[in-house]
Amino acid sequence: MTDNKKTVEKFLLKGENEKRFLISDVATHGCSGGTISDLIYYKDTVKFYDDHQEEIWEELRNMSENMGFSIPFILSDFKGAKNVDSDHTFKNLLAWWICEHVAQRISDEREDGSRKMTTIEKMDSFEKIDHLEKRALLEAQMNGNE
Repeated sequence: MTDNKKTVEKFLLKGENEKRFLISDVATHGCSGGTISDLIYYKDTVKFYDDHQEEIWEELRNMSENMGFSIPFILSDFKGAKNVDSDHTFKNLLAWWICEHVAQRISDEREDGSRKMTTIEKMDSFEKIDHLEKRALLEAQMNGNE
């Protein structure tokens, strides 16, 4: 059984896979500069919000619980919140926020994964050296001379 549910993560991964944008750019620079060409115009951001409304509010509730602040208080701190003056601008704010939020999570997971891979690679290379070299490396590490 295939999960065909549209999620923001799937949207971002598909866009990156199709070379329309880089998730790292979305995480670093946000959406306001046109980073995601699919989310420039209000008609597109409003549709995106409508398609992902449940996920957006779930993320906001989680953030509220984790931070101990109300959702309106959190929203007031979002970049661009002071420009919200209609339903369209509100949905635009949340569409951009969820993309940036999920892109940051993906980027963090990728960074964590690359750190783990480096550790595994170090362990693999450690296994390939003889016991005298291992002992010297361990002693250097214990003495802070890694």
